[in-house]
This record gives sequence, C-alpha cells and structure tokens, in this order.
Amino acid sequence: MKMRRDTVTGIVGLLGCAFFLFMTQSIRQPAKLLEPGPRLLPYVAIALIAMSSVALLIQGYKDRAKEEKPYFPKGGVGKVTKSYLMLVVYAAAMTFLGFLITTPFATFAFIYDLKGVSKVKVVPAIIISILVTAGLYAMFVYGFQVKLPAGSLFE
Repeated sequence: MKMRRDTVTGIVGLLGCAFFLFMTQSIRQPAKLLEPGPRLLPYVAIALIAMSSVALLIQGYKDRAKEEKPYFPKGGVGKVTKSYLMLVVYAAAMTFLGFLITTPFATFAFIYDLKGVSKVKVVPAIIISILVTAGLYAMFVYGFQVKLPAGSLFE
C-alpha cells in the first residue's frame, strides 16, 4: 500500500518533534532571565508542528482513496531551488550587512518570488517589507531578548 504525501509528512513531522523535544532538554538559560524566557519558543514551535503533523495524518487517512496530483507542477523544482538560493544569499548578506539592512530587501524579494502570476504593487510590497522587518526585530530583540546580527561591516 502506497502512503499519501500528507501521511508521510505527518509521520516525519512527529518524528522531528520527538527529536527536537529531546534536544530542547539541553537548552540552558542565563540566570538573569525570567521564565519562560528563550526556552519557551522551541516548545511553542514543537507544539505547533506536532498539531500540524497530526492534522496531516488525519487528512492523509481521510483522502487515502483519492488520487494524488504530482508534487511539483511544471518548473516547480526550479522555483524551489531559486527560493533556496535566495535564502542562502540572504544569510550571507546578513553576516556582512546585518539584519536591519538585509531583511526589508529580502522580504521584498520573497514577495516578488512568491507572487506567481499575480500582480504585486510596489508601494504595498515596500510597506509590508518594512512592517515585517520591524515586527521581527521587536519580537526577537524585545520579546525573546535575542541579539540580531549587526553585520561585520558595522562592528
């Protein structure tokens, strides 16, 4: 019997959650930080991934008689490869230029990359890029108390 993609993804997700739950036991927190501090984020992420994995398992079981469509539409492998390379360039640029300079440009580039055949207006895309950057900055710096890369050119 061939398993559906949803079922396989759900199983892999649950196995990954078990592994990461085991690995989070080694996270140590500085004495100055109040609980839950940075230890909470991995547990929240694990819970969300586990819930999504269970939902995929249920969906795969419900749709087991339906025929699956191909995983990648025509040209899909190229699009995924392009997106991955964009992430690599973003990570490399962040080490030199820092989070605040590279993230708005990266977000704008990802918006255009993910638009497909849809039209994207430039001004709303710029505003969204700036708001996403500000939100991520606030979340990590103030919420999680994590220092973001400043960039080696500015140190």
